[in-house]
Amino acid sequence: MQTPINKDNIDRFAATNLTLFEDRPRSLVLEFHGLGDGHFFTEAHPLGRTLAQKGAAFVIPYYGPWAWMNDKAVGYIDEVVGAVFDKYGEMPIVSTGLSMGGLGALAYCLNSRHAPVACAANCPVCDLAYHYTERPDVARTVYFAFSHYDCGLDEAMKTVSPLHLVGRLPRIPYRVFAATADVEVDPEKHSYPFVLAMKEAGYDVDLIVMKDRAHCDLDPASLEKYVGFISSFGD
Repeated sequence: MQTPINKDNIDRFAATNLTLFEDRPRSLVLEFHGLGDGHFFTEAHPLGRTLAQKGAAFVIPYYGPWAWMNDKAVGYIDEVVGAVFDKYGEMPIVSTGLSMGGLGALAYCLNSRHAPVACAANCPVCDLAYHYTERPDVARTVYFAFSHYDCGLDEAMKTVSPLHLVGRLPRIPYRVFAATADVEVDPEKHSYPFVLAMKEAGYDVDLIVMKDRAHCDLDPASLEKYVGFISSFGD
């Protein structure tokens, strides 16, 4: 199917801060949402306003609530990025996301036809095979995301599971934020072993641990680090 996404209708297919720019942005920050999020934005996201002041375009693609960065989600996001590039020209991409979107931020760096220059993941799912059984609501969503794959479900999950991608992920800077009071995505099973494996493999990766914070709840100091990192790249 020919894509309906183009430079004149991006806001139908993604939330953006593009209306806040008079000139060309210096970078493109992609944010991938968490599991089940189907929100449609009618005004600029607060983080988008902050990033616009720093010259960074901010785009949250509407790739589907249960996508788990499957092949269809990657293709959709690539089309959104292509439309932004048609509008402004190519620019450095920073891949970001939270929870399911944190997995997506990491996996997108490998599976996209574009090449992000950095990645930040907030409380990411890093071992999708473990997460499949971690909560009772997850299995249906994972099966929905990958049931069209020719391989088995276990192999399909490994195509996006960050812990299984170590060594194949691009050699770019990574920042992972983990919350010690997270009961939805246990950092002991996800962020901690992933960052350890990445360090052992020689990646530029930092772990920011947020004490006594719940899932994806950035404290002020961590939020400052997060925004500082994702806005530090650009032409």
